[in-house]
Parts: sequence; structure tokens; C-alpha cells
Amino acid sequence: MTPHTPITDHAHTEFTILAGELTPSEARAVLTGVGVVVDDDGTILGTVLATDLADAAADTLASWPDLPPAVEVRADLTFAELADSPVLPLVLLGVTTLVLTRAGAPVGVLPVARVSEYLASGAHPLAGNDMGPAGASADGALPGQVRLGAAHVACAHCGHRNTIAHWNPRRPPRCANPDREPHDLRLGGVS
Repeated sequence: MTPHTPITDHAHTEFTILAGELTPSEARAVLTGVGVVVDDDGTILGTVLATDLADAAADTLASWPDLPPAVEVRADLTFAELADSPVLPLVLLGVTTLVLTRAGAPVGVLPVARVSEYLASGAHPLAGNDMGPAGASADGALPGQVRLGAAHVACAHCGHRNTIAHWNPRRPPRCANPDREPHDLRLGGVS
């Protein structure tokens, strides 16, 4: 794969969209491969495999505090754009697949192993120095609306679903739960 290869060329388009109101046993019965859990509004809540659901103790997938996180990535990126994007550090959440989206809807899943293969291949170009006369210092803003990747994770402290654009385990963001006292976002099993 080259830096200009679209990530959709290595994505799987066969995945199962699972409604958040399904019980873990109902979801396991219909799941083949990777499942993308969405709520009534179409918001992506997490990704699951059938093995993840074997011991899930929750009434519904949406209320399951250990629902594995989902990392959203725009489907129109190339491998170079993905590698240079702020999405890459979200892989530290321990996800095995990235959810590719168009207009906020899932259209495929990309195994993180494919991204690792690209980065390990040595094909990724190093960023150059753009400074110079009227270079990067003259650029004030990017054109159009910029949408970063997002990860959807549950706080291990209160169970509230958070959407985050970055993850630094040494400086976690605040949990967005409006019904609890302010606290740092805690993730179960992620260090």
C-alpha cells in the first residue's frame, strides 16, 4: 500500500450494525464479524465481536459500561492522511478496528493492523518544513469545516458515554456527564 491508497481499499464493508437497545444475547445471535453499535439517533457507541458479548452483564448494549470503544474516521482519507491526522493517538484506546463513516453513518471497518502495516512499511513520507516566505505562517485557517476523528467511550467511574477527539492517558479529558460532579474520564482496561 502507498501513501495515496484510500483506506477504503483495505476496509471491510461486511459488518453488522447493532441497535443499542439490543441485549447482549440478542446481539450475539445476529452478529457475524465486527458489530458497530449505534443508538436511536445513529450515533456510534462502540464496536463489538461475538466474543466480547459472551460475558456482557448489561440489559442493553447502550447501557453496557464495558462496551469496547469505537473510533470514527472519515472514509475518504488516504493512508497518509490518516497517519498524519489526530485520529492516530486514539488507537491507544485499544481498539482493533476503526469505523469508517460518511455523513456520520458507518460504511466500513478498517482493521488497525492494516494501519500498523502501512506505518511499518516505511512508505509514509516524513513531514517537511513548510516555513519560508509566505509559507505556513501566512495560513490563518483551513478552508471548510474540519471534522476530527472521534472515539466513543464509557467512563469507568460513572458509565456516561463520552465522545473524545484525543486521548492522553497522563492527562485524560473531563467526563462530560452533566449529572455528576466534575471528574476526569476513566477508562476500564486502558492505561
